[in-house]
Amino acid sequence: MCNYSNIISGDVLFSSLGTTLKKAGSKDAQWKIDYTYQYEVAKMARLNGVKTAVLVSSANASANSSIFYSRMKGQLEDDIIKLGFDSTYILQPSVLDGDRKEKRAGEKMAIQVGHFFSKLGILRKYRPVPARKVAEKMIWFALAKNQEKVVYIKLDEIFKV
Repeated sequence: MCNYSNIISGDVLFSSLGTTLKKAGSKDAQWKIDYTYQYEVAKMARLNGVKTAVLVSSANASANSSIFYSRMKGQLEDDIIKLGFDSTYILQPSVLDGDRKEKRAGEKMAIQVGHFFSKLGILRKYRPVPARKVAEKMIWFALAKNQEKVVYIKLDEIFKV
């Protein structure tokens, strides 16, 4: 990985990089994009005195998950927390809804089904989240004067505050 540590500075690190397994081409390639790149930038930021990290992860992320994607996101959460930012905010949305240049048939279907069930009042907390709403919450939490070291913002909590 190239060393960009001299330009990674500021007050807040916003981290939301990610791809799909299909686009990455392999689990190793997806791990490199979704975990390694984000972790290395976070490490540089912390070493350069950045005090707050705001990470977009995923619903049900857990380093102990048997599901590759959830395990990868959970491991990233755990390792960024270990870096010791003064404040770490971890947003765990369900599927993101928004304009994309690429076509993702499976994701589009999941969004439609999610909206349908949400309107029926079923599995409402798993409803699709507009990407714009996640971005707004990232900024809101970055500006928050929270006393907690680590804050998780799960699923439908993203719609609140």
